[in-house]
Amino acid sequence: MGRLQNKVKQLKFALYCYKKGQDSRFVNTVKQFGEKNNLIYVESYGEKQTSDTIFLIDMEESHSGFFAEHNRLLALLYFADRYDMKPVVRYHAGYCYAEAHPVNGTDNPFEYYFEQPAGIGLENLASCKRVFRSRKENSYEVNRLCETPNGYTRSEEYLNEMARITAKYIRLNTIVGTKVEEEIHALLGGGKALAVHVRGTDFKQNFNGHPVAISADEYLKETVRVFEQGGYEKVFLATDDSTALKKYQERFGENVVFYQDVVRSDGEDTVMHSDRPRENHRYLLGYEVLRDMYTLAACDGLIAGLSQVSYAARIQKKSTGKEYGSLVILEKGINYHKKNNCPS
Repeated sequence: MGRLQNKVKQLKFALYCYKKGQDSRFVNTVKQFGEKNNLIYVESYGEKQTSDTIFLIDMEESHSGFFAEHNRLLALLYFADRYDMKPVVRYHAGYCYAEAHPVNGTDNPFEYYFEQPAGIGLENLASCKRVFRSRKENSYEVNRLCETPNGYTRSEEYLNEMARITAKYIRLNTIVGTKVEEEIHALLGGGKALAVHVRGTDFKQNFNGHPVAISADEYLKETVRVFEQGGYEKVFLATDDSTALKKYQERFGENVVFYQDVVRSDGEDTVMHSDRPRENHRYLLGYEVLRDMYTLAACDGLIAGLSQVSYAARIQKKSTGKEYGSLVILEKGINYHKKNNCPS
């Protein structure tokens, strides 16, 4: 039903544009919006003039996973930084990890986990006379850092720039930061740890525009090789796939560590859409993948595929001025077809 409604909206807009086709100013304006990534909206909330140029990063509803959304946020922070604006971030109720009530003292799902990048809260915007608001196209400007712009094929220059942006703007709030630090220490302790991120579940469906799926056995084979050659003492496994977890437990026994409270599946449905009878389930799904990412970044080596989580871990590692001793990215290219697109 939703797709049909969208098609109707598109047809109505196409008809409207057809009627305005002789209006050169209208045509040029529409073309400009479609072609230029640095255009922004200007809004007024009050009468207060500020010396800072405020950029409201108003994350549009996308139904994306936690780090697909987070990496899009980094692109918008890059835009704000490039034009010397102070970013303020707002996630909406349609965000996949939003609850219907406040979490950690806030209704803004971004602030469930993070501090505001510039120390300016949403409440500060209420009296501002001029606020610049983001468009999704602003995030495309970061594509100039990559030869083949695709969310799963990113250059070293991109990773380095996003690491700089992360170091400058991304900070866990006190509640989440303290908990993540304590849980990482309890899980890893001392010793040389090899991080492995196995992306399963819906990735196995080989969605259009997504990486060709890597099997759990292929990840395991490479893990054994690097573990034995690199002198590692333990493997930290981050995965949404319960079948992969079983394979690693069978091969590594007590030498594989993982978080016990993570929602996993042995099917092909994303855990992002799972439903569990636990308080703050949506928030916890976000917390669990966020904690996984920080734990991956805390390890000495990394084996992963092309995924938003593994990119986030590499960016986080670089943001601290460190690099992995072993880094193996398994990839077979990107799916380009129209048979199996991501569900909305």
